[in-house]
Formats: sequence, C-alpha cells, structure tokens
Amino acid sequence: MTSFPLTHIKKGAQAQITSAAFGEIDPLVTQRLTDLGFSEGMHITLLSNGLLGRGPYAVRLGNLSQFALRRPEAAKIMCRVEE
Repeated sequence: MTSFPLTHIKKGAQAQITSAAFGEIDPLVTQRLTDLGFSEGMHITLLSNGLLGRGPYAVRLGNLSQFALRRPEAAKIMCRVEE
C-alpha cells in the first residue's frame, strides 16, 4: 500500500502512521511528538484540516488523544489510509 503525507489525506480518514520524520524541523519537536505517540504503527484519524486544507490539522491518535499540528509537522507524518 502507498503512504501519503498527513496533509494529503481527506478529512475523516483513518490511517496508520508508517513513518514520522520531524528532525529537519527541530529535534525538540521530534522528541515531543514521538513521546506523545506520533510513531510508526499508531492509528490516526484526521478530524479537521483547517481553512482550505492549509492547517492546522486536528488529529486523534489511536490512544484517543487529540492534537492540532501545524502544516510543517503534518507534512512529515507519512500515513497509509485504512479502508
């Protein structure tokens, strides 16, 4: 199956994170998001993608935590959409 950045999936879609590489943005952001559960294998649901799909991106992780991500972070989360 093909993976897409979180910024390219549709609102309401459920997906599984295949990779999350935030290192280019900021190592502290990488560590914090990883600690929160943004890691390979985690299930994620896109709740909202902001005005015109430009962010912020509201997501729910499989552990039922909800977060809002800026576009640069969301673009680094690769997902495989579940049917």
